[in-house]
Amino acid sequence: MGKPHQGEVEQSTSRLPLGIDLIVRVGGVLSAVLILVMLAVTAVNVVGRYALGNPFRGAEEFTGYLVVALVMAGAAEAYRRGDHIAIDLIRSTRIPGLKHVSNVLYHGSVLAFAVILGSTGWHTVSFSRDFESYSAGYLETPMWIPQSALLLGAFLLALAAFGRLVQEFTGRTGS
Repeated sequence: MGKPHQGEVEQSTSRLPLGIDLIVRVGGVLSAVLILVMLAVTAVNVVGRYALGNPFRGAEEFTGYLVVALVMAGAAEAYRRGDHIAIDLIRSTRIPGLKHVSNVLYHGSVLAFAVILGSTGWHTVSFSRDFESYSAGYLETPMWIPQSALLLGAFLLALAAFGRLVQEFTGRTGS
């Protein structure tokens, strides 16, 4: 992972087009809120376990679901801001004619990943729902509910990647 080249930071943090920016930012806010919920659940569990001798049963299971949901909700925001892992070989070209090609390849790869994640997530959620799969923990959660976070994350990431591709082809930095 190398240092961003001049101009790269501005592009990676520029507003996405067509209202996509707002939707992706809402995902980031949701991610932050889920961190606070996870903190509260953990605090209640610690107080219950050590001060009252009565832990919040299922807290670990619930916080596990929250971790997946906050990562999925926040992934597109990290991508929008450029705070994610990028492959330097693709992103670091200094040849002007290849910069556009490398950006299209880069954002197209993210879009392809998001589509695959969404497709796999859809099949996972559908199977869990059809099979009526429940968690084995205290919460006995229908598994399609926490697995639905995959669909949210895939949608937000695909939307952000699509927005970046629109910017790349139109030369606009957002509205």
